[in-house]
Amino acid sequence: FWFSVTQREQRTRFAIRQIDPVRRWKLSPMDLESLGRWEDYSEAKEAMFAGTDTDHAPWITIRSNDKKRARLNAMRYFLSQFEYEGKDHALVDQVDPLIVQRARDSVGD
Repeated sequence: FWFSVTQREQRTRFAIRQIDPVRRWKLSPMDLESLGRWEDYSEAKEAMFAGTDTDHAPWITIRSNDKKRARLNAMRYFLSQFEYEGKDHALVDQVDPLIVQRARDSVGD
C-alpha cells in the first residue's frame, strides 16, 4: 500500500504540527526539508511504481487527504481480497475507486 497526500495537504499538516504541541513530535527537520524536494520524490515514486508494480505484487495507492476515508477504504480493499467465514460483501466490497487505485492507474497523483 502507498498512502498518498497532495502537496497542499502535506504543507497543511506540517503547518499544524509546527504550532500544535500535541502533534509537534510528528515533525522533524527532514520533513520540512522534504517540502522543497516534492518533485524529486514524486519522480522517484513514479519510477518505483513503474519498475515494481506487477500483477503478482501490485502497488495499491490510497489517496489520503481525508485520513478517515483513506483508512476505511484501505481496510475494505484489504478485506475484499480474501475469502473468510462471515465476510460481509456488502460492506467490504464497497471500496471507493477515487480513493483506492492500482499504482499504474494513478500515475501523476
